[in-house]
Amino acid sequence: MFRTIEGLPPGVLGLEAHGRVTHADYRDSLTPQLEAAAAHGPVSMIYAIAEDFEGFDLEAMWDDASVGLRHWKDFRRVAVVADQAWLRTAVSLFAPIYPCEFRLFKRSELAAAKDWNARPPETK
Repeated sequence: MFRTIEGLPPGVLGLEAHGRVTHADYRDSLTPQLEAAAAHGPVSMIYAIAEDFEGFDLEAMWDDASVGLRHWKDFRRVAVVADQAWLRTAVSLFAPIYPCEFRLFKRSELAAAKDWNARPPETK
């Protein structure tokens, strides 16, 4: 399931994955929140993986890829917060292809992820 990360500045969407993440979680939570945020311009997002995270069901993994592709250009900045080695490796492989600022943080760096997402975009 996804829980909203509270206390973020306007324009920053924060979700934390708990337990087993399912297709229904994407359909009923992540996707509608992302689409609502994207309707107002580029989205800054914190996608955090909680300590009690158990994994994704197969359809949720497809949903994750599908949402990423469908909203390819809707992201301004994405912070993934996770300690799971396999997930950090997967994010590291795919982050360079996204056309937005993308950073990986450890769970102990959640405050830094929030700060980074609240800053104005970096100029290239």
